[in-house]
Amino acid sequence: MRKDITKILTTIPKLPGIYIMKDCRGEILYIGKAKSLKLRVRSYFQKSRHMPIRTRIFTDKVQDIKFLTTATEAEALILESNFIKKHQPRYNVLLKDDKHYPYLRLTTQERFPRLEVVRLVKKDSATYFGPYTMVKEIRETIRLIYKIFPLRQSKDRLDGTAIRRPCLNYQMARCLAPCAGYPTELEYNQIVQDVVLFLKGKNNELVKSLEKKMKLAANQLNFEEAGVYRDKILAVKTVLGKQKIISTSLEDQDILGYCRDHRQVMVQVLIVRNGKMVGEKIYKIKGLADIDDNEILSSFIKQHYIDQILLPKEILLPHSIDDILLISDWLSKKKKGRVRIEIPSRGKKKDLVCMAEENANFALRTELDKGELSLRSLDELQETLGLKSFPEVIEGFDISNISGKHAVGSVVVFKNGVAENSKYRRYKIADVKGIDDYAMLREVINRRYRRLLREKKAIPNLILIDGGLGHLSSAEKVIRELGLLEKVDLACIAKGKFRNTIETDEILLPGRKHPIYFRENSPSRFLLQRIRDESHRFAISYHRKLRDKSSLSSPLELISGIGKKRRLLLLKSFGSLDAIRKSSMIQLQSVPGITENLAKKIITSLESDQAINA
Repeated sequence: MRKDITKILTTIPKLPGIYIMKDCRGEILYIGKAKSLKLRVRSYFQKSRHMPIRTRIFTDKVQDIKFLTTATEAEALILESNFIKKHQPRYNVLLKDDKHYPYLRLTTQERFPRLEVVRLVKKDSATYFGPYTMVKEIRETIRLIYKIFPLRQSKDRLDGTAIRRPCLNYQMARCLAPCAGYPTELEYNQIVQDVVLFLKGKNNELVKSLEKKMKLAANQLNFEEAGVYRDKILAVKTVLGKQKIISTSLEDQDILGYCRDHRQVMVQVLIVRNGKMVGEKIYKIKGLADIDDNEILSSFIKQHYIDQILLPKEILLPHSIDDILLISDWLSKKKKGRVRIEIPSRGKKKDLVCMAEENANFALRTELDKGELSLRSLDELQETLGLKSFPEVIEGFDISNISGKHAVGSVVVFKNGVAENSKYRRYKIADVKGIDDYAMLREVINRRYRRLLREKKAIPNLILIDGGLGHLSSAEKVIRELGLLEKVDLACIAKGKFRNTIETDEILLPGRKHPIYFRENSPSRFLLQRIRDESHRFAISYHRKLRDKSSLSSPLELISGIGKKRRLLLLKSFGSLDAIRKSSMIQLQSVPGITENLAKKIITSLESDQAINA
């Protein structure tokens, strides 16, 4: 055991809390919680203890251990989840999907509530409904509500007094016009109560309520109003008939399905509210070779629910997890009501878990099939092109410019046939003047691989260039100068005789006279075309960004002493840049903040700019 670690271990208390393991660079390797920090952390460094390979790997890298104590193990669990989410340690089970689902927010804290779509749930006395996993779904819900219920759509703050005339929605009987002061607060809130029943899925109760109102209107001989209620009842019943009821308990449930391959896990979450399935979501977790199922599912649940406020009453799991009671108590406190975590062994609940597992299994098989297809295409690519090594990592290059202006280069990275967007890089051409695509390509390739060599990072197996023979020879020259020609493969994808037909795309190789063509519907050809298209897209998007930025820039930005505020004041006062050019010293000084010296700078700078562009 390292002396520094031994010293740290003696200082760790026997208290609940979290521990943070770091490497020599201060990078966080792993975050965990413990009921007793001292006992848990010491267990990692006991030679006699049998540990998974993954654990042994990161403990060998540990150079420092920080710890934070808490009053209870439950507090440690919350702190652990927050820290993992924030720091994303390399050796923790990580849930990468950080997407916030939309919710419907009914502003019941206002006198005349309205509906709006939000991504975050706040403790603001409003009433929230969701989550909705599809934007289409939430739009359809809002459309139905406005069709059935005369709820206001304006964003005004209303106190019952009239602030404007009724709008078209009032004329169409789709709003009671609270902005015009027409309905009382009581009348409006009767509508709000019906909306709440609808959004909670209590449509049977809603139908009974509407039927009662229809009969009352009919008894009072108000047949027109009774007809309106009749139409609403019909619309609600139509919605009721479309809803898929999968649970007779009529409780809010989250059902988790779990499926695992060697290094991949799929978790399916079925969201059931009031017995009806309102949404589903598949989560993919990678790099889990030697982590047991209990730890994976436990970590998933903690990270999945850490930011959620609207929690179900019941969570159904396919198997038991670590800290199940602790997690249940934590979620119950978050909800301010009991949250049960169950592992059903039979009955309808077991059937629901099986359904979620089947979906997870299908998603995993689909993902693995994609991977197998990618590997087959790479095998074919190696054989067809006669590559020195298996093309696990391919980097694609492209250049984008217009008449040499705003010239940029791009590199995209594909590993095992899948794009690694985080490794994409783009370059602003610095050393080449005028129109010279070959020189620009040489600059980008040189900058790219000199840096990788300097930082001792991995070199790709295959470099793919978008272009012709000139581009290929330019790239080959740089690769040879860097001493990489024997270590990497180089290829160029070029348009064939019929440039608008992808089937004629040809592959050019160094030292080979004739181009190589792929068979029809070849997956390896599609892969190279995809890499070519992606490098082109990435390059041209950066080029457009620079071009747009340049077109929006103003000569005023180059004048020292003229910041954003003064620039806007000048443009507001004179109307245009041309008008500023034509103005006198006295006119310029009439603008607040423009001194005599600044006025001189403005006139001199704009005159020189005009002369340059003349």
